[in-house]
Amino acid sequence: MSGVLSQQELEQALAGQRGWRLHGEELVRELAFRDFDEALRFVDRLGQAAVDYQRRPDMCISESNHVRLSISNRHHAGFTTAELRLLGKVNGILDEHHPEAARA
Repeated sequence: MSGVLSQQELEQALAGQRGWRLHGEELVRELAFRDFDEALRFVDRLGQAAVDYQRRPDMCISESNHVRLSISNRHHAGFTTAELRLLGKVNGILDEHHPEAARA
C-alpha cells in the first residue's frame, strides 16, 4: 500500500482493527472509561505519545468518562498508510495502558 488507499484497501485494514469505524472522512473510535480522571490520563498519555510525522488524533472527552478519537488526513487527500500507522500507535497505547476501556 502506498499513497492514497483505495476504499477496498482501507476496509481491509480496518477489518483487523477492533473498535474503529469509518465515519465520513475520519476513522473514529469511541471509548468509555471508569471516570473522568481515567479518561483524562488516557488523553494526556495519548497526546504525548501518539505522534506520527506531525499527525495526531483528535480527542474529545464528553459525559465525563467518554473519549472520542478521530484520525483524518488534514490535507483532505484521502487515507494513506500514515493514518493507519497512527491508528496502530493509538491502539498500542490503549492496549498497553488501558486495556479495560470499553467501547462506548
